[in-house]
Amino acid sequence: MERDGFISYSHARDRELAQALQRGMHKLARPWTRRQVISVFRDTTSLSANHDLWSSILGELERSRYFIYLASPEAAASRWVQKEIRFWLDNRSPDRILIAVGSGTVHWDPVAGDFDWSRTTALPRMLEGVFRAEPLWVDLAEVRRSRKYSLRQAEFRSAVAALAAPLHGRGKDELDSEDIRQRRTALRLLRGAVTVLSLLLVTSLAAGGYAWQKRGEALDRARVSASQALAAHSMELADTDPRKAAQFALYAREAAPTSESTRALARAVDANSSVARHLLGGLGAAADYMGSGGAAATQVAVSGDGSTLAYYSDLGGELKRGGGVHLHDIRKGRAMKSLKAQWALGGGALELSADGRILMLETAYNRIQIWDVRRGKLLRTITASEGGDLAQALRRLHAYALSRDARWIAATYHTPGEEGTQHLTVWNVRTGERVDHRQAEGDLRLSFSADSRLLRAWDASRGELSTWNPRTRQWKSVGSLPDIPAEARFITLPGSGDTALFGSTDKEKAELWNLTTGERLASATGSLQRAVLPADGSGPLVAAQGKQVSVLDSKLRRLRTLGSFSWAVSSVAASDDGRWVAAGSGDGAVSLFSADGAGFHQSLPNEERLKAGEFDTDGGVAYRSGPKGTELWAVSEGASGFRRLGRIPRPVPEGDTAIAATSDGSRVTVVDRGVFSSWDPRTGAQVGKEKTFEDYEPESGQGLRLFYLPDDIHVVTAWSSDVLLIDTRTWSVRQVLAEDGMIQPLLVMSGDRKTLAAVDSTMGDVHVWRWSAKSGFEKVVTGGGLATAIGISNATISHGGERLASVDADGRISLLDIRTGRVVLSPVVQGPGPETLVLSRDARTLAHAFTTDSRSGLELWDARNGEYLGQWALETPAPPTDTTKPALQLASGSGSDVLTLDSGGTLLRRSLDIADWRAKLCRIVDDPLSKADHDRYLTDLTVDAPCTS
Repeated sequence: MERDGFISYSHARDRELAQALQRGMHKLARPWTRRQVISVFRDTTSLSANHDLWSSILGELERSRYFIYLASPEAAASRWVQKEIRFWLDNRSPDRILIAVGSGTVHWDPVAGDFDWSRTTALPRMLEGVFRAEPLWVDLAEVRRSRKYSLRQAEFRSAVAALAAPLHGRGKDELDSEDIRQRRTALRLLRGAVTVLSLLLVTSLAAGGYAWQKRGEALDRARVSASQALAAHSMELADTDPRKAAQFALYAREAAPTSESTRALARAVDANSSVARHLLGGLGAAADYMGSGGAAATQVAVSGDGSTLAYYSDLGGELKRGGGVHLHDIRKGRAMKSLKAQWALGGGALELSADGRILMLETAYNRIQIWDVRRGKLLRTITASEGGDLAQALRRLHAYALSRDARWIAATYHTPGEEGTQHLTVWNVRTGERVDHRQAEGDLRLSFSADSRLLRAWDASRGELSTWNPRTRQWKSVGSLPDIPAEARFITLPGSGDTALFGSTDKEKAELWNLTTGERLASATGSLQRAVLPADGSGPLVAAQGKQVSVLDSKLRRLRTLGSFSWAVSSVAASDDGRWVAAGSGDGAVSLFSADGAGFHQSLPNEERLKAGEFDTDGGVAYRSGPKGTELWAVSEGASGFRRLGRIPRPVPEGDTAIAATSDGSRVTVVDRGVFSSWDPRTGAQVGKEKTFEDYEPESGQGLRLFYLPDDIHVVTAWSSDVLLIDTRTWSVRQVLAEDGMIQPLLVMSGDRKTLAAVDSTMGDVHVWRWSAKSGFEKVVTGGGLATAIGISNATISHGGERLASVDADGRISLLDIRTGRVVLSPVVQGPGPETLVLSRDARTLAHAFTTDSRSGLELWDARNGEYLGQWALETPAPPTDTTKPALQLASGSGSDVLTLDSGGTLLRRSLDIADWRAKLCRIVDDPLSKADHDRYLTDLTVDAPCTS
């Protein structure tokens, strides 16, 4: 390949300059479509006395058209440079030598027609007399000193153009112009390309953004659809499988916070209101054959003191039977270390001592294991008989009992060779010694007394009761009650007392009998089999009613339902006080219930048994009035229930009367038929004089209401068609909030006592004021109308004054956003009952109390859009008597809690905060959806597990 130029230079001195010069000559005037136009050779290797290397250099010299000498004193002295010059002079014309001076000096003597060698230091003397005229040479000394080797630098560009012009066969100016033209062409093309690419980028970004937006919209729609589907399934499962209902509701809320998901959360909270923890989920189908019926063996036990729960379940057959007996610390709400034990095929005895420290477990072949629960240690194994030699149906204990102090175990069982006879044995738990043994005639049921001093044996086939005394080790026949129909029934004996429950059959009712007198105490139809009677023989009992676990009274009437399962309940246990109840179902589900609400609702103390009619929610006090005076209470913060304020020595009759208390309860104000008075309930003393307002008459169309303001000095009330602000120290009217045309003002006050609303109960107009200590009341809403044309019967304001809710005579709910003036009307009419309304503290949820002849509860609405969220049933532990008219009063509690007080005196607290609902459901069931359910509802969607911390 022919070369256009050959650069000869000193490697030690001018390597960098030679490289820059070569690069500049290649780039100058190069079209943007080509890599380079000319080819200039530059040796980049330090030369040595190598014949092959010199041969390659000679080859490059022979192919080159021009010789470019980068002059310097070092190059002039270099023997290699001299050899290259000598070759060129011997084989080429000196007219093709171009000189670029990098350092040193070069002077031409025009008179002599040669270089002035006395002043020239950058050229070798072999060039003396070679040139007939001054050759082309450029000075790069200044460029070399500045080290600015760029074609944008004028000096370097000029030198490169001068040297490159002969190689291109053009003049310097022409070459420079061509370079400028090529650069402009490249710049125009570059700008055009940038413009096109920019347009393409903008278009692609716009298209990508649009596609991303549409993708987001599609995903949002998919999440909403998934949320609605999950919520719908949660609602379907609420009555039959509350655990799954909670799971689906939580995932529905996590997928998208829709109205349907909120409704599902509310329903799941109601369905799980008594659940403390779902410990195992059911299979939803029969397990592999594990015994009678093919259902999973599931057994539960609760210690008498309510500290410990033990349970096991086959839950799917042999593969999962190695999990051991599970333990749960009820008080701390956490799992304990499981016992590495294996129960008998098809299940069997599982009992805990009263303190939860000792566990009794029936294992295979009529063996009984005794475990130390705290240490997880097997203490001993008691062998009742060699059950391995018996038929399958006889390889288990028939009846069993563990004394509450864990000193004695009694059991009935079969032995080989005597299959037709049962044996009854009592063992000493601490030593394993058999202390009593006898043939067990009849169909026995066993139980120890609460003090562990007596073993009862009830012969269901003969109706006979016998006892065994551990101290004397003697049996005693108590008597025979042959009229009790007990055969083929589940029989429950209490720890003490004389009552026994005989479960229902297909033909017989469930019956509660007194074993001493032979008297039938109660009977009930329907499914009622396994049960737990109270340890002391009194109080409510817990029973399995088909797929439900219920609390029953002494007449076997259901007080409330603790929970439901998708399969029939197969095992139930309870603490002595009945607070903690555990149950297992036929498909292996296990749940722990709390009779006091487990945090979903909480029973508050009401020692005085105040009733719904004695609670004035407007004034924030409860009072019980008599001829000689009035007792006063207020609701305390936290879990203290009613707090007694004291007594005033005057009655507060019903009618045109109202009562209100200061925030600390140290003063109450009473208005009675136009007479205002203040009292100190702690001492019963009247504070100041009373005041009669003769110029005003109370409006009879609405109940009189009275509210204290935050300063605990001023009260506000509606009087005739006006609203009065009164100073209780002087009874002077400080402000009259009159509104023209307001005929029947209905007053409501926010929980913080800073927002007051007057609702025209006839026309529906609303006027709202804010209170400040400096300027009194200032109006913030004037004449805003509610969405109703029928009389307003009641209203309420949220704690911070953000939202107002009202109900009209037809039961329609209207919701007013005070800040925006927007009104929404709920499409669902409220149920029958009192018209009391309560808004949650965050103003997101509205509650209304309803009552019927058979049930009572709360109705819930989304306060932002009026969507109906459903009902919460309030099955209270103390129902009203048959002669008491059902009633339910509603009031705001601390935080987002709502308080309910029924006609039986039961005070309950529940939260209206949706975040609380979610958190409480996560506490009882935090396991993720099954893969099948996840794939069914959430395929291709990224939805996090809702209960991850």
